[in-house]
Amino acid sequence: MSCQTLPRVLYVTVLGPAATLIPALPSITDKSFIEDCVRIHNELRRRVEPAASNMYYMTWDAALARTARAWSRRCLFKHNIYLREQHQCHPNFTSIGENIWTGSYQIFTVDSAIKSWYNEVNFYTYATQKCTKVCGHYTQVVWDNSYKVGCAVTFCKAVGGARNVAHFVCNYAPSGNYPRKPYVEGGSCTNCGKGDTCENKLCRNKERDKIIYYSRWYPPWDYMIVCDEACLALVALRILLMLLAFVAVCFFKKRFASMHMST
Repeated sequence: MSCQTLPRVLYVTVLGPAATLIPALPSITDKSFIEDCVRIHNELRRRVEPAASNMYYMTWDAALARTARAWSRRCLFKHNIYLREQHQCHPNFTSIGENIWTGSYQIFTVDSAIKSWYNEVNFYTYATQKCTKVCGHYTQVVWDNSYKVGCAVTFCKAVGGARNVAHFVCNYAPSGNYPRKPYVEGGSCTNCGKGDTCENKLCRNKERDKIIYYSRWYPPWDYMIVCDEACLALVALRILLMLLAFVAVCFFKKRFASMHMST
């Protein structure tokens, strides 16, 4: 991790009047949100120029999404301070990357936020690895061996002096932005690994692409109490059992009272 460069934050100026109501933004379990995050990343990864010979296909990761959600909820205009700490941001990966977009919630879309990161390609020269402005968002989006992504968006009343914003965070594993080119130039899929297949210019692998939900893992530093589907089912069962016990007690009290009176 010592050779890793810092992840990047992208800030977009908030426009329009302050909002008085908290807007509805997608959750990390929203199927359309997940599909958009994965689809747009892969669309941009297969678009790189020059072409990449070893670009991995990205799939969703629930643990990365929970980390993104936990950090975005803090509404801070800086990167996750736990990224470099082992197993603080993922139960398996120890190298986690991060991109952040902050801007008016009225203009936020998954598509526009991720494409704004990719558009930093205009400042990046692949042949020389030179960047004239900010390029770290772009290089993380197209980092060849980053194959898992998890994103979250939170409405924040204030972030870095801006008010009423959408705070969008994507975490990546393994992380990118090491001191090298983001991918190996060459014919698409000509440098995929053993066991990989080529799908629309991207290297795919059944083991690598498996979707794991990590139903019992949450960031250990997250102060929010989170209850997943299994937790909710357990809470509902406990409430139901308590109600049944109450009904049973009332029933037996009434029954024994009637028996006592009849004697």
